[in-house]
Amino acid sequence: MQSLRRRARLAAAAAGAVIIGASGFLFASQAQAQADIVHIGAVQGSIEDGDTDFSSPLAGQTVYVQGIVTQETLDPSGNKGFFLQERADATDGDANSSDGIFVFNNQYSTLRTLAGSPAREELGANWTVNVGDEIVLRGVVGSYFGNIQFSGGSAYVYDVVETGLDPLAEVESVEVDPPDDAKASLEYMRRHLGMQMTVPADSVVTAGRDVFSSGGEVWAMRGDSEAAQQDGYAARAYRDAHPLDTVEGNFDDGNGYLFVIGDLGIRATAGTTESIIAPAKTYDVITEAATGGIYLSFAKYAVEVAEDLVLEGGLEPAENEPVEAAGKHEASVASYNIENLYDTRDNPNSGCDFTGNAGCTDPEDPEGNVSPPFDYVPSTYEEYEAQLQRQAAQIVEDLKSPAILMTQEGEAQDVCSVNPEWTKDSDLGEDRLVCDLVNTGDANTGGDGAPDSIQELALVIAEYGGPTYTAVGDLDAADTRGIMTGFLYQPKLAGLSNVKSWDPVFGDSPEIDYPTEADAINADLQNPKALNASLPQDVIDQCKSSGVFACNGFDVFSRAAQAAKFYFKDKHGRNIGEIYLINNHFSSSPNTRVLHRTEQANYVAAISAAILDHQRRAKVLAGGDFNVFPRPDDPFAEGQVIAGDWTGPSDQLAGMYEDSGLCSLYDVQVEDHPAAAYSYTYVGQTQTLDQMFASPALLREVEWTGSAHINADYPADAWDFGEEPAYGRYGVSDHDPSVVVFDIK
Repeated sequence: MQSLRRRARLAAAAAGAVIIGASGFLFASQAQAQADIVHIGAVQGSIEDGDTDFSSPLAGQTVYVQGIVTQETLDPSGNKGFFLQERADATDGDANSSDGIFVFNNQYSTLRTLAGSPAREELGANWTVNVGDEIVLRGVVGSYFGNIQFSGGSAYVYDVVETGLDPLAEVESVEVDPPDDAKASLEYMRRHLGMQMTVPADSVVTAGRDVFSSGGEVWAMRGDSEAAQQDGYAARAYRDAHPLDTVEGNFDDGNGYLFVIGDLGIRATAGTTESIIAPAKTYDVITEAATGGIYLSFAKYAVEVAEDLVLEGGLEPAENEPVEAAGKHEASVASYNIENLYDTRDNPNSGCDFTGNAGCTDPEDPEGNVSPPFDYVPSTYEEYEAQLQRQAAQIVEDLKSPAILMTQEGEAQDVCSVNPEWTKDSDLGEDRLVCDLVNTGDANTGGDGAPDSIQELALVIAEYGGPTYTAVGDLDAADTRGIMTGFLYQPKLAGLSNVKSWDPVFGDSPEIDYPTEADAINADLQNPKALNASLPQDVIDQCKSSGVFACNGFDVFSRAAQAAKFYFKDKHGRNIGEIYLINNHFSSSPNTRVLHRTEQANYVAAISAAILDHQRRAKVLAGGDFNVFPRPDDPFAEGQVIAGDWTGPSDQLAGMYEDSGLCSLYDVQVEDHPAAAYSYTYVGQTQTLDQMFASPALLREVEWTGSAHINADYPADAWDFGEEPAYGRYGVSDHDPSVVVFDIK
């Protein structure tokens, strides 16, 4: 119910009286009589249990609302806004509707007053946004990607009712406490959209801070939640198929008790676009309550706190089942997504790796299309070298210098070679490599068969004090935007095997049993070797630009699978056994490109089967970033409609489980150390995207397998905000590397 003071004021205006405003100025009563104030709850709409339509019932209408400015916001691009919320004693009384709303105000600190209104008479043409002012606002009800809001371009201040208020003493501010179920949690957050909510002290971080163009975010859960009460490293959120998930009997409930904390309010409080939320890591504890408005962006409801988080360090993720070093008569192989390891050299063979380039498009690989600006290229060589140094430190310290390393997301560029003057002590920096940055194609004199970025990574590993690595890779594994898989190996411990023309995979007529025509690259006699084929016609016939039927091109891979055959050496350099590696980077987004990713798994299975059909006891390891979950996890529940009469589970890696002759090492991990069985975090919960599959002969020799938790749980770097890495070498990628240690006697 509106306060008596405001009701009396509006009634007097309607009767034609002259009213004295909050600041003592007179205004014309006829103008105020035009205001027919509606509750903000009527704008937001009442959300009933089971509702799926969250659009405003007043969408597109011009309305008057009244509320207190509770908080200002500022995003990194300089756009401003504020939250407006009704007094606690003046709401519509409907617990299912929100009493707050966001007002987007572009780059402005003022909002126009309405011509002929009390505010115009009292303040002139503009009102300066001020927390604690209670205003009557006239605006057109709009929506921005689902966030119901007013925009300064169509909003006006009609009246300033009162100033100098303490908003949190006047409006309802509740502790965030969403239910476990994701659907119920969505309804809960929608019922508070635009309102002030408080993150209670003792809340626990469930995923390291991420950084986007719109700022930073931290995922957390209440300290009294069931997940937070689990012991040790299990005190976090797992996807539902994981044995440590706390909500039994549900599939993909989304762990609705999780919530995200944003920094639009922090930036406004600091008054600078360079501010960003504190660099929290998983298991950190928020020790002081923090309050902010609920804002919807990128399908996430965030508490945009006004003050930065105060954190107390929790468990160290890197100590959760750390990697075991290979012992005597053992070797280790790792797989590591090095997250867009682009250098700062303008590759003359690429139109999309440097400022001023025109960009890259390919109708056969639309997922890889790149348009300026080039977000993947480091802004300076120093930033690039810091990435190299941190990854080198991880490879030596955390991965224990594996004999062979499979990489994903290195730059597909080979126009450089090692400077003859380089040594591990030479301190050449940017001159480690000598490059031909002028000539293109076969005329280029710089290439040496080693992709430049991982070759430079190998040099930095040696400079760090690690072993000598050699970089190899087939550039035909690249996608349009120029990332590829590759290999690093220690020549002291391993070497590339010679391959023959009759080899079932590396030869000039591969025996890969797949129902479509192989790409021309398959006929190359080489090791390592990129392999690809066209998609089956029945898949192409269903391809669309988005969704579960999305196809990024009409080949099986936009980033071709890359096979390599290595042999291990004894202390005398003699061959003591071979291993086949299949390095992968599947299409992204587990719940889209479902048909396409399924075919990628089928093709990798066919590569493995070709090896094992020829050599039953071969040691084969398929690894990389599969961009979908292992069994029994799945983006779609059993019986859930995927499309038409196609229902879940999608089981996109079925070929790997059933037709490859390989066994999933995730099954070993989840049995041996379940709290550490994950490789990635997304929306606050763990998941596994990076996987390894081993042939029976290799599986019998496995001594240890797992993920090094050195990235996904740590805060992302905030270079654009002037922040140095908060945790040294940790957090340099968004993926945790996978490692397997096995006996080579």
